[in-house]
Amino acid sequence: MTRSDALALAAAFAGGAILGTAAGLLFAPAKGEDQRAKIMEALEKRGVKLSKESFNKLVDEIKNLGRKRKDDGYQEVPAEDFDVE
Repeated sequence: MTRSDALALAAAFAGGAILGTAAGLLFAPAKGEDQRAKIMEALEKRGVKLSKESFNKLVDEIKNLGRKRKDDGYQEVPAEDFDVE
């Protein structure tokens, strides 16, 4: 490998690392608090009004269903399992 080939390879690697880092920062999910606020806003736009307590309960139920699915080998969970007021 010539010196120019080595420099080109190093530059390509460094450029890829920089672009990958930038893309990761740009597309990283928001903090949980920010995500919850966005979800609550989206629900309200669709006419779903939940108190903060009810919303947190819904989030906990979704988390528990996800854990249940994982423990059960990702079996389908019936829609009736969602306790939404």
